[in-house]
Amino acid sequence: MFGRRSDGKKVKGLDGISRLMPLFVPPRAGSANYVMVDIEAGPLDDFIEKKRAEGINYTYMDIVLAVLVRIFKMYPKLNRFILAQQFWQRNVIELSMIIKKSFRPDAEETSLDTIFTGYETIAEVKKLVDADVDAALNTHNGTDGKRDGLAHLPLWLLRIAVWALKFADYHGMLSANFLKTGSPFHASFFVANLKSISLQAINHHLFDFGNCGFFLTMGKECYLPKVNPETGNVESTKIIQLGISLDGRLVDGLYFSHVLKTSKRLFADVSKLELPLREDEIRA
Repeated sequence: MFGRRSDGKKVKGLDGISRLMPLFVPPRAGSANYVMVDIEAGPLDDFIEKKRAEGINYTYMDIVLAVLVRIFKMYPKLNRFILAQQFWQRNVIELSMIIKKSFRPDAEETSLDTIFTGYETIAEVKKLVDADVDAALNTHNGTDGKRDGLAHLPLWLLRIAVWALKFADYHGMLSANFLKTGSPFHASFFVANLKSISLQAINHHLFDFGNCGFFLTMGKECYLPKVNPETGNVESTKIIQLGISLDGRLVDGLYFSHVLKTSKRLFADVSKLELPLREDEIRA
């Protein structure tokens, strides 16, 4: 409140273009850039098979989340958000995800929020996420009940309640506990595992409510023709496709190109994620 927020600190010393962007292009959803990223599944499969022989079961999603956590620490500008026409640096790295409690079409769903420092290994990322998933699936989430109760209010009262939430968020009046447990829209990145329901990756829209400026979907693996650089022959290659939606006001194209290149290097050698991040690997 009064220029402060519980989930971030105001960014100072911005260049002129960055400072003006939230004023010229105010809505987050209207500022989104979309990209589809193809990841060769071979190195991921080799890593998963190797670890399975050691009695450790990893999934594609475990690897994707570990890469995201590391990238958001290595490239701190990704972990910013824009609210009230101001840039804010988020205090923590936070995952938001909606999970279904079963595969029935009418199954109850709940939100998942997991906090990271960014220094975690893939084993530590998996442990944190698995614990939160188990808790979400096996306990009654009081926050979900409150949201369901809110949704049953008369429309005129619901409009007032939502307006009040937006007003409080805009002015930094929402508590840290609400931002973590009450809203899936306040997070570093929002992830959807579409592979789990046999769908291909999509570019999901961003939300104007909240402050999450990065949305990733992981789709079901597929086979695409690719040229083998060693032989020059076209081969069928197993691909994991990721759909990324990014608030384009946060970083410029060059910065994001480095993010993608580093991400692909991590996917090509997943064993790097078994070591904690070093301080000298963090970029400006």
